[in-house]
Amino acid sequence: MTSYDQIWTTFLNNCMVSDLELPQSDEGKYEMIKNAVMYFNNRLRTSLTCDDASETLSEEVEDDYLLIIANYIRYIFLINQKTYFENLWMPFSKDVGLKNFNTQLNSLKASIELQDKTIDRLIINTEVDFL
Repeated sequence: MTSYDQIWTTFLNNCMVSDLELPQSDEGKYEMIKNAVMYFNNRLRTSLTCDDASETLSEEVEDDYLLIIANYIRYIFLINQKTYFENLWMPFSKDVGLKNFNTQLNSLKASIELQDKTIDRLIINTEVDFL
């Protein structure tokens, strides 16, 4: 069975984000993993489940899928970061400078789009090529 530690380590090794913004508690990490597994299940029409008690997934996943789940953690992290940034700074955008606000917002949007394309590429790479 694939462990939460394997997923989290794969995420940290492949999807650099600031440690300060990541959850420090096990429960926070579990929630991020479970959310990524839900996205993974929805996208690939699988039925993986998470077991917090044993800190494992319901089955062993191959490295390709492990990498996709790790990238989904980053994807969700970026979406949440964008939402947080908008909610925090939108009321003050005129005070801090609308140009700077829009530049940072566009940067976050570009990061989300790039992460989405990375996930698409990883999924395409998992397909068996019969040619």
